[in-house]
Order: sequence, then structure tokens, then C-alpha cells
Amino acid sequence: MVILIEKLLEAHQVDQNYLNLLYPRLDRWCKWLLKSQKGNEPGSFRWRGREVEEDRLHPNTLASGLDDYPRATHPDESEYHVDMLCWAIAVTRAMGNLAKKIGRGPDSESYKMQSHTLTKALDRLHWDENTQSYYDVGRHSKGGSFQTRFMFRCSTTDGSTTRDVGVEGSILRQQKNPCPSSHPKALFPLGDGQGGILHREIFVPGPVEHQFVKEIGYVNLFPLLLRILAPSSPHLSALMTTIRDPQHLWSPYGILSLSKSSRFHERGNAPGDAPYWRGAIWIPINYLTVSALYYYAGVEGPYKGQAKALYDELRNNLIRNMFSEYKRTGYLWEQYNSKTGKGQRSHPFTGWSALIVSIMAERY
Repeated sequence: MVILIEKLLEAHQVDQNYLNLLYPRLDRWCKWLLKSQKGNEPGSFRWRGREVEEDRLHPNTLASGLDDYPRATHPDESEYHVDMLCWAIAVTRAMGNLAKKIGRGPDSESYKMQSHTLTKALDRLHWDENTQSYYDVGRHSKGGSFQTRFMFRCSTTDGSTTRDVGVEGSILRQQKNPCPSSHPKALFPLGDGQGGILHREIFVPGPVEHQFVKEIGYVNLFPLLLRILAPSSPHLSALMTTIRDPQHLWSPYGILSLSKSSRFHERGNAPGDAPYWRGAIWIPINYLTVSALYYYAGVEGPYKGQAKALYDELRNNLIRNMFSEYKRTGYLWEQYNSKTGKGQRSHPFTGWSALIVSIMAERY
């Protein structure tokens, strides 16, 4: 929505009546977004709907669109998310420009002031000087371990309802009743279809503190992706360095969604729930990246050359890999493998993956 507004305003000929028709609806949507996702800390925002799920390795954040991307391990009202704040900055910036275009001066000034205030909050809330990156903040365990639990079916005393629970192997070996008080009747272990017991992985956290969630991935890049950073900002250079780091996000096929060094990299969230935003290459985020790099390479600033070199290399990698996969399979794919570049998941997928055509044409 934000990008569409900005594209409309960049058009050489725009129907003013159409913009006047759109504005009240967009204004309501913007105010709803800012109100509904507002965080507890002044200037902060958090995606709603995060909660602990017993059958998941890590809580999802579906509202963000980056479903299983690892956020704070212990979701609550005290957390705040850097990508949501960036969207708030971008939408208020776009609405300020739209209001100005149609002659709503007071609205324009109000939105621009809001965007300016939120931009200052970005560094105050999310920038870590020590690691030179932006992060989410929340109740989080940076330690912990992955452990195996075997699945056992339990029921209520009268057998009216059942519940599947994860059990430590030692409890099964000791033949103890593994069932909770709500479903105290032990039934049987679940089979895996191969002669064994179905099992799943869980994450057992270490000490929990309110702190930066130091995961490296798409979320860290949003201040660059949405062109929030000034061309002279040293934070811009730091994010470009992170993008180009082969220990984190760089690959010959495109930018990975989650760092290779992350404990959650390419790790599924539950049995049958393959990793989604935990390493795979997604074309819409890569599009935003090359689009932003194209912008920063075209404006004056100390990092213009760095942006241009990174732009050329990333663009070539994306085109080469997607063309190769199209020749091999005949399809555009929903996402591309972090290790091989091969297309995976849904296909044919000529929705956002078709953005490669805009990348080829350099029309951003």
C-alpha cells in the first residue's frame, strides 16, 4: 500500500479527483494501523497476535507477513518490532506527500511531523552501536538449547477429549505416566509411520531478559529497504556491509531471509511445518533491496559507490539464478533455496516473484 501511494505520486500525470477520492479511505487506514499496532514505549510499534504456541518451536508473527521469522522468545506487550516502526515511518511519509499533493496543508504538516518523530525513535529504540545493526526488542533468551520430545496421546478420565503432549525420552523409558492433570489418562505414543515414535524438536530457553533480539535477517534491513536512512548515514553503510557478508545473508542467488549463523536458520517450526522465512530467498524483499540500493547509488552521499557496487552484484545474482531456474523448470517459484538457489514451494508463482522483470528492466 505504501509503495503504491508513492508510485502514484511519482507518476507524471495523476488524476487529482482520483487522489481526492482515495485520501479519506487511506487516511482512516493509516490512523487504524498506527493505533492498532502501537507499542507501550513512546514511538514504538509491535505486531499484534504473537503468543506462545505449545506445538511450535518459536512463536509466529503472522501479522508481519514474515510468519516464522525469529523474534523475541517470550512475546508480551513490552516488545517492539523494528520493521513495524519502519512501516509506520514510511506510511506517514507517504500520507504527508499525498496530503500535500491534493492541497491538504495541515494534514500534510501533521503527517510529516509524525514521520520525523518516528524516524528519531528508530535509532533511539532499535539501533545497537556495538554490533552496528537494528534489532527488535523484547523479553528474549539469547541462550538455550534444542531438545527432542516424543509425542504421546492423553485423554480426560471419561475419554471425551484427547491431547497430544511432548515427553522426554527418560520418562517414556521409565514407563511413567507422562500426561498432564487436565488429560490424566495415558493412551499411547504416536507412531511416525516408519516403525518408531513420532517426535518433535522444542527450544528450551535460557535466562530471559528484556533486550535486543540479535537475529540478523530481513527485519534488520527495513530502514534501508524503505529508504528511511539518509544517504549520509553511517548506518546505511553498516547495513550494506551486513548484506554483503557471506557469513550472514549473502549468497550467489540473492539475499537470504535469515543469517546462516542463526540457531533458527533453516530449522522447521513444527513437524510438517518447514522453515519459511528462516533462510529462503524471497524476491519481494530482494526487490526492495535492489530498489533501495539503486536509489542510494543515484543520490549524493559518502556511500554512493558502495551502494552501486552492491546493487550491480545483487541484481546480476538474482537475474542469473532466476533465469537458470526458469530454464530448468519452466516456472517462477514462491521462494528460492538458500543453499542451492533452486526454486521451491508454490509454483507457478508469477505474483511477487515476477518482480524480477522490473529488476531486469531497472524500473523501480
